[in-house]
Amino acid sequence: MSQGHRVPDQIATKVAEGLTSLAPHLQDWVRAHLIDPRPVRFSTDANGNTFKDLWLVTDHTGQEDSSYRIVYDENSQMFGLAVALDNDVEWYMGSYGSFSETVESM
Repeated sequence: MSQGHRVPDQIATKVAEGLTSLAPHLQDWVRAHLIDPRPVRFSTDANGNTFKDLWLVTDHTGQEDSSYRIVYDENSQMFGLAVALDNDVEWYMGSYGSFSETVESM
């Protein structure tokens, strides 16, 4: 992770900007599932053979969880989705764009 502590600040700014354009029920879901961004490694293929370092932005809380979690790719500066597959692979599904576009894609 090249930019270290600056990336979580960038993520927080992008999340705050994206929240304003989301419907109220989506804003509530995001606020309930938002975490302090942390580095994670997800597979870029469904078999778990290749991996990519990303930042985890939302996580499961046990209440109204989506099967998806939002991640941030600091290289492309875009948000994307990750999901746990039946074979226990944590799969990065790819970039979806801005934070609001990613939330609306869930």
